[in-house]
Amino acid sequence: MATKRQKRLRVRKLVKNDVLSSTRKYKTTYKDIKIWFSIIDKHIFDSTLSPFNEIQIKNINKCIGQVVIHDWKRKGTKQFHLEMQKFYKNKKQFVDTLAHECVHLYQMQNLGDTGNHNDLFYSYRPKLNQIGLNV
Repeated sequence: MATKRQKRLRVRKLVKNDVLSSTRKYKTTYKDIKIWFSIIDKHIFDSTLSPFNEIQIKNINKCIGQVVIHDWKRKGTKQFHLEMQKFYKNKKQFVDTLAHECVHLYQMQNLGDTGNHNDLFYSYRPKLNQIGLNV
């Protein structure tokens, strides 16, 4: 059985070979969102993230990705929707953006945090850096 360090090194190699080697403009796909969400969830959040309730690939004016919360106070439920740009300058920017949004999801969904760029958010920077990603 592989140790955490060995698993982290395998993921880092995958990031290096699949993400860093790509310098061309990247077109976002649902398949890649699903694949990379799973990798990020497993290696950063120990498989504790629930998938986004909805995922949209669209042109976003203000940012390059975001988590939108739909809060039904009468029902006492929340849904977390992911919005990603149709195109990124390269695959690294896409995966970094998805990882960034996964941190927000974890903050809000698992910890009941605001989801702001606060100390909790930035506490995930070292874990992401270990596998070659940035927040």
